[in-house]
Amino acid sequence: MVTRPLSELLRELRQERGESLRAAAKDLGVDASYLSRLECGKKPASPELLRKAAQYYEVPEEELALAEGKLPEDVVAILRAHPELINRLRSDYGQE
Repeated sequence: MVTRPLSELLRELRQERGESLRAAAKDLGVDASYLSRLECGKKPASPELLRKAAQYYEVPEEELALAEGKLPEDVVAILRAHPELINRLRSDYGQE
């Protein structure tokens, strides 16, 4: 699975629910202009917004974090403890 940028993913999830930008923003407890900037890729999401959006759209929070380029803390800890895995991951799964 190729992860889309967070902006595209948030827009797609909202549209799949059939929600307007304003309605989704209200349900998420944010201003519509903030959600619009997120969906346009002009603003990064706060950790709190990622948590709320994951619950709202019923997707794993990690999926949203990965779309923003963030790794789960446990994965970072594993890679720090075993940096040799980085080259193995690139070799096994890297783009050619």
